[in-house]
Amino acid sequence: MLMGSQDSGRSSSKKEAKAVEIDGRDSIWSVAFIDDGKYIVSGGKEGRIRRWGVEDGAEVGTPMDAGSIVGSLAVSGDGKWIVSGTGHSRVTVWNAKNKTKTTEFKKHSSYVYAVDVSPDGTRMATGSHDGTASVWSLPGGQRLFGPFRGGSHVVAVKFSPDGRMVATAAWGSHSVQIYDLSQDGRRLVDVPIHVGSSFNRSLAWACDSKQLFVLSFEGNIICLDASTGTTLSKWSIHSSNNPKCIALAGNGMFIAASAGPSVSFWDTTTHKQIGSVIKHPAEVVTLAISANYDIVICGDEKITLRNLCDVVPLPYYEAVSALTAYNA
Repeated sequence: MLMGSQDSGRSSSKKEAKAVEIDGRDSIWSVAFIDDGKYIVSGGKEGRIRRWGVEDGAEVGTPMDAGSIVGSLAVSGDGKWIVSGTGHSRVTVWNAKNKTKTTEFKKHSSYVYAVDVSPDGTRMATGSHDGTASVWSLPGGQRLFGPFRGGSHVVAVKFSPDGRMVATAAWGSHSVQIYDLSQDGRRLVDVPIHVGSSFNRSLAWACDSKQLFVLSFEGNIICLDASTGTTLSKWSIHSSNNPKCIALAGNGMFIAASAGPSVSFWDTTTHKQIGSVIKHPAEVVTLAISANYDIVICGDEKITLRNLCDVVPLPYYEAVSALTAYNA
């Protein structure tokens, strides 16, 4: 966890940390924490997956060459697998330890810009520009469910925390869908919501798997009942200027949302803005929150690491050592 000087603004023993700045070498489109939050992995326009240390921002080891733009990547909870989706329509499973390709397949007919890994690390979900989403075995890549016809240009896929459901968001057809994998992939929900075209950044599940948060193109966070699709709440973030991504904290108490070059934080119960707005040197296109309450923010080739204990009020991060991270 990033640490530094005393924050006199709160009754907390936490120390304020200096932000760690990283030059990502090229435009970063996806990022995730790995190895209990000690490192982050990133991928983007250059077509390489790189690993960075959280404490100092130093690159670790040699990059993995994906051969094309990395639109989305996800990491298994045990840190064993990294899954990437690319501009040449391929899905690749990487052995995170030795950085070798374990499985690679091309079963979508267009870009694969949305991937996710199930909480138990045995399945992966993919969404494509071809309008379909599927669930596959991990690491083997055998199709288990789908293809789901998610609508034109599936830009997001997310497993629920209990692993029972998977949600998809389609940009072209303005729809959010939820499928029940415990019932052979039966579609539970199909809600007309205009999400943005950002890759795999518009969905976040509540910790109890009963609610799904969606970031709309208009700059609203919409909370849906996962079983019925009913809108439970809806609120506007601080700016509707190019809303790109959301990420839910591991304790489910607050959600981070980006718009333009800034990130704001919101209480998931009261829907009130909390803490400080983080400014980034470029438009924020992806972010993730670790179990240690570190946040990584990316825009263009710039990567910023911050400790959220310096940003959000004490009650939102204390007494959560047993909780796990949730990445957008």
